Formats: sequence, structure tokens, C-alpha cells
Amino acid sequence: MVINLAQCGIFCYDEFMNKIYFISGVNGAGKSAIIPHLKKILPKEKYQVFDFDERGVPEDADRNWRISESKYWVEKGNELAKENINIIICGFIKPDDLPNIIGEESNEIKLILLDAEPEIIRQRLISRYIKNNIFDESQKIIGKPIQEFIASNVYFAPKMKELFEQSDYPIIDTSNLTLEDVARKAANIILK
Repeated sequence: MVINLAQCGIFCYDEFMNKIYFISGVNGAGKSAIIPHLKKILPKEKYQVFDFDERGVPEDADRNWRISESKYWVEKGNELAKENINIIICGFIKPDDLPNIIGEESNEIKLILLDAEPEIIRQRLISRYIKNNIFDESQKIIGKPIQEFIASNVYFAPKMKELFEQSDYPIIDTSNLTLEDVARKAANIILK
């Protein structure tokens, strides 16, 4: 429950309030891959897990689309909270996006970063886009040539880690973990 202390301009969350969790990271960090494992680990009656991109990603996806989609998921989390259910959304979000997506009566939002070494991100993305044992360099992902898409994720991975460290959000290095181990670590953070 949110108590609106309008005269003070602050909101107070009680200890039993449901939360909205965003599990973030660049492409290739493991966000979507851990969804089935989280669904097995977390109690279904208290947690629902979603892929941020499950409603589709436009070819021209940009920050405005990401903010709009984040607001959708926050609203979904607020609705589920009425049923005493926490929501976990696995998708790209940055800490500095939060002021743009938090509504006046939003539930508490927690962020967790999935990180990996840049070369591992590169390898994962290359393997994701191999078809019939061939890496087709003519592919485009969200309007970018595949090589540019991969390079931008590899470049941004350490920057995301820095942003999350500055905000003191939990970070899970997925470089040498199984998907089950990553999901277990994320679930441990969520269940704290």
C-alpha cells in the first residue's frame, strides 16, 4: 500500500508492499534465457515473470519506446500488486530511466543487472544469430546492421555495470554461470 503524504511531497511504502523487479542487462547477458528458470524457482502465487519484449519490438526501437514500454510494465505491476503478486520483468532498463517511469502511486521498483564479460557477450550474440551454421552479416536487428548491433552491446556492457554500481544495485556476473545458477542468484536477491 502507498500512503501519499502529499503535504510533504513524499510517499511511504509499508513493509508488505509488493514490488516491481526489472532484471536488466545488454543483449546477450541472459535476461530472456533465465525466464523459464525463474518461473520454476519462484512461487507462482506470489511472482509473475515476463519478458520486457514480449509485446514486440519495433524496428525503430529507441529510448522513447523503451520508456513507454517500461511504463506499461510498471502499470502491469501495480495491477498485479492489487492481487498481492510481485512482477519481474526481464529486459533492458537503465537506472536513470526510473524517474521517467515511476507514477505517483507506483509500487517500489527494484533493479538487478545481469552482466558478462564483453567477449562473452559478443560470442553469445554471434551464436544467437547463426542460422544453418552461417553467420549472415546482412541481418539487421532493430534497424541496425548485425555487426553494429553486436558491437554496441559489447561496448555498452561495461558502461551499464558502472551505472548499476553507482546506484548500488545488485549485479550478477553471468559469464561463467549456468542459466539455472543465474536464475537462482536473481531469485535469492528477489526473495531477500
